[in-house]
This record gives sequence, C-alpha cells and structure tokens, in this order.
Amino acid sequence: MKGVLYIDNDKIGEIDFKVIDEDMGGIGGPFTAYDNYQKYKPTIQQHCDNKGVSNVDDFNYKIFLADNTELRPEGGIGITDLKDFEDIYVESAGLDITTIDKIKNAL
Repeated sequence: MKGVLYIDNDKIGEIDFKVIDEDMGGIGGPFTAYDNYQKYKPTIQQHCDNKGVSNVDDFNYKIFLADNTELRPEGGIGITDLKDFEDIYVESAGLDITTIDKIKNAL
C-alpha cells in the first residue's frame, strides 16, 4: 500500500509499504523522494550517519496512507538515507492490527 511521508506540512516523498513484522505492527518500504525532500536530506543523512536512522525525535514525521488515513504508530517512524547508498527506506512499528490488516489486504 502506498503512503506519503511528511515533515510537518511538507510532503517529502512516497513509500510503497509492506508488512515486515506483523506481531510488532511493523511496516516498511522503499522511499521515492519528492523535491521537498532535498531541503531535509543533508540533516537526515547526518542523523543516519550518527545513529543509523532519522526518526520522530529528529523531525515531526507523519505518514498518510493512500486512503488519507494518518498512521499513529506507537513505535515511531524512521527513515534511513545513507550517503553512500541510493536507496532510501522508511519503516514504522507499533501499528494496530486493523491497520496492519488493511496494508496486508491492499497487496
């Protein structure tokens, strides 16, 4: 299922989510950056260099699914964008079973 990642009110990219850990309410997927992402990219990459991920402690990340449902993960949202790699990955954990089922059934 597709989702859009925001920082505050800026749409920064799209994610193609898959359920990666059903028991932990975990989803993740590849990230396709929008133009707005470029203003955050250096800082996000610095977070990743320092601690392996940029998360909700660093920015006010929000995810909206294709049906405009805002996710409210208990475990947060993280983005991994390492300077030496082209691929960017977004993950989230602590989602309720209803949301996990919605994402699973959208495949």
